[in-house]
Amino acid sequence: MERAMINHGNIVSGKGDNLSTTSTNLSRSADKPSAHWWEKVLVIVIFIMAVIYVRSAKAANESDACTSKALQTLARICMSKGEYEKAEMLIDRALNAASSDEDKSCCLIDRAWVYKNQGRFEQAGQSCLLGLQLQQQLYYANHPYIAYTLRILGSIYQAQGDFRSAAESFDTAISIISKCHPADDPVVASFEIDAARLLAAEGKFARAEQQFDRAVAVIIDYYGPDNLYTASVLGDRAKLYYIQGRLDEAQSMLDYSLDIQEKVYGRDNRLLVGNRLTLARVLQARGQTDNARDLLTKALASLKTLPAGFSLMQQGELLTALAELELDSGNFNKARNACDKAIDVLEKSAGHNSELTAMAISCRARLCIMQGSLAKAYEFGCEALTALESSLDSSHPSIVAVNKTILMSQELKTVNVLARAESRINQPSSE
Repeated sequence: MERAMINHGNIVSGKGDNLSTTSTNLSRSADKPSAHWWEKVLVIVIFIMAVIYVRSAKAANESDACTSKALQTLARICMSKGEYEKAEMLIDRALNAASSDEDKSCCLIDRAWVYKNQGRFEQAGQSCLLGLQLQQQLYYANHPYIAYTLRILGSIYQAQGDFRSAAESFDTAISIISKCHPADDPVVASFEIDAARLLAAEGKFARAEQQFDRAVAVIIDYYGPDNLYTASVLGDRAKLYYIQGRLDEAQSMLDYSLDIQEKVYGRDNRLLVGNRLTLARVLQARGQTDNARDLLTKALASLKTLPAGFSLMQQGELLTALAELELDSGNFNKARNACDKAIDVLEKSAGHNSELTAMAISCRARLCIMQGSLAKAYEFGCEALTALESSLDSSHPSIVAVNKTILMSQELKTVNVLARAESRINQPSSE
């Protein structure tokens, strides 16, 4: 390497000497006509053109890099506004303009996030893996960028119902980020919150509660009790309380969290939807049907002003909750309307085999039972159960609820059969 540099220095020095000699010779013979003057002019012209070309190429590369980063920034603005189609177009342009693997990896990961929010989970996973592979080539093994990408990949797997792959991604991400930050750092805590959400989704409530408690303590200590991020995390914690049937604790925490969010965002912001959905379920469980319906209606209204395709899964969850509420209130037509809309929205966004879609289909099965369509209820129940069994354990509350619906349809069918048989037995003989 040193020899190459020395040789390069000699070459440059030689060029300088040659140029100096050439200049001296030209000055000495300025008054004499040269037989090859045009050759010298041609060399000078070629040299000038080469310099211009090199500088133009360098400027073009810098311009491409600048263009790629500018397009990425615009795409992220569109993503924050829910304009995913525009964001996808901008990301594709940024990817084409990217002049480095680093920019390409950023574009691929951004595109994965867009696909995830559009419900295109398979494409999201593929794009995220491509971005991850580039990062693994660019950075050292425990680089924090890799941890953040694994965190996104884990959320994609979780949305697909692939909890095992999601857990592996989150665990690896936490292992990497823990080497970059101390255990009590809020950055590590934010990764642990994702892992806690996954544990709750899997029905592993005791472990989820332990993970939440440890991470929430760090977050409150760092951000303070009235921070927006703290409010969001407390909302997730309250959701776990609701699932466990701890309604008083859930409602108290949701009221606190929503109060913080409303002060910052206002009462009609879409960012309140998650907590309002959980609170509506809590109120319904406590028999406060009108209050629950009002919350769900307001939450749905806050999503109607958003671009098409934005927050479809949240919309589907709200519609399912509204269908369940109307079903329990005996408003069967309203329940069916909300349920059919929920199934349609969730199949387009979350996919047919997702837990969200399965629970909407299970609600449809319950409605069929109420209306006496027991064969159809059994069919819907089995359809929901098949989807859930692909990702959840048999003890998961969602599977338990669907099994109860299926059992109820079969028991009522048996009762009806016995009633008809008894009716025939008790009929007077025609003889």
